[in-house]
Amino acid sequence: MAIDLQKLTLRRLLDTQSNDLYSKLLNQYFSGVNSTLFDKIKSFYKANTRLPSTDEILSVRKDTGLQEYLENQICADDNVNEAIQDEFLVAQLQDFYIRDETIHFMDKFIDQLEDLEKIEIVDKFQNHLLHMNQAIPHDDELYDIAELEFFPSEDDFKIYPSGLSNEFDAINGGFATQELIMLGGRRGSGKSIISLNLALNRFLQGNTVAFFTIEMRYKEVYDRVLSIISGVPFLDIFRNQLTDKQKIQMASAKFDNFYKPSEKINKMIKELEVTKDFKNFEKRVKIERPELKDHRLFMIDDESLTLNRIDHYCNMFSSKYPNYNMAVVDYVNIIKHDDQKDWKTQITIADNLKSLSRKYDLTMISPYQIDASGEARFAKGILDAADRSFNFFPPAETDDRELESKTSIHTTKKRNGKHMSFDVLMDWSCVKINPATSEVLNERPHNAVKYGMDSGKETSRDLS
Repeated sequence: MAIDLQKLTLRRLLDTQSNDLYSKLLNQYFSGVNSTLFDKIKSFYKANTRLPSTDEILSVRKDTGLQEYLENQICADDNVNEAIQDEFLVAQLQDFYIRDETIHFMDKFIDQLEDLEKIEIVDKFQNHLLHMNQAIPHDDELYDIAELEFFPSEDDFKIYPSGLSNEFDAINGGFATQELIMLGGRRGSGKSIISLNLALNRFLQGNTVAFFTIEMRYKEVYDRVLSIISGVPFLDIFRNQLTDKQKIQMASAKFDNFYKPSEKINKMIKELEVTKDFKNFEKRVKIERPELKDHRLFMIDDESLTLNRIDHYCNMFSSKYPNYNMAVVDYVNIIKHDDQKDWKTQITIADNLKSLSRKYDLTMISPYQIDASGEARFAKGILDAADRSFNFFPPAETDDRELESKTSIHTTKKRNGKHMSFDVLMDWSCVKINPATSEVLNERPHNAVKYGMDSGKETSRDLS
């Protein structure tokens, strides 16, 4: 006789009253009357903060049909099997659920396939995968303090240099994985440039990084990367007004930062210095394919970027690159979502970015807009989800309208560490931050720290 795993699981739960087993079960794993019975168990747990016994459930005489099902089906001797472990039960219930949901999804998908465009096809698969991921707990939730290690290990909390300021890192330790870092700036203040510097800094430490760009085209991002690593002025690259020397300088910098050293590369650069045949050089790189470094810097250019798409790419990169540990989303206020300009939606988006940082063990960075006082526009509550937030203000313009080199940065939220204000030097010609030349102004919070949900309500005054 085949074993009914749903019935066996419910019987085991009532017999053992195991919190560990209960914490791994979801409503989706049960169907029909079994689902109704599991709801009853959950209701009892919520009311009494413990699981019921079989006798306690049987004593609740509100549903005659359910009581008969419990007595005749769940309590039957066939549903007792000590040889089957709890872990096996949960894994099998998950497998059955995933298979069943996928079959239903595929049936519906095939019926609609002829009417779908390519983007809709991809989105439907991504939504299905996201739905499946949410139904499978990936990590333990319950920790016994007494059984945890006495001393922290390197794997407990991975912290990397911020890329903003060596002074800040010396005091606060840089940026950790599973943190949401938010960077506040006014329109046109350089939010994207600072974010890109942070992404490139993490990549140059030997890590894989994803940079999601919504407003800027990938070409603009790429030109900035080339300028930062090579020292060639950004505008020369962007306007394609490069000298032969600058082109060779860029080619050498790209090889140094993105490719493994090799004699093949050295030979190609030497020949380029002699021939100046840049078109042929491009062809040779594509044909000979010098070996790339194991870590990568990816750009995702999507003007309709959604949380589902971010989740999809994070899942893809984390599966392929074990050192994938940073994602930058430029920027939080323009991620596509229903009622995108509503303050509640903005808070939801920020909360989801925080969840993704934990799900994939990432440092998640996203800029946001501020007003003249340093307060977050759109929704003050977006900072509730952040572990650290910073406001930065561009330097004053000189008489000839050139920007001064210093940019002022102020902490506005910190879960751990000290509040600080500091200046960093920015080489505006090649849009590069130099974190080694920062100067601490003070260790007090910026005035914007005082803003928050003081009235219990948000407004949408800045959404037009």
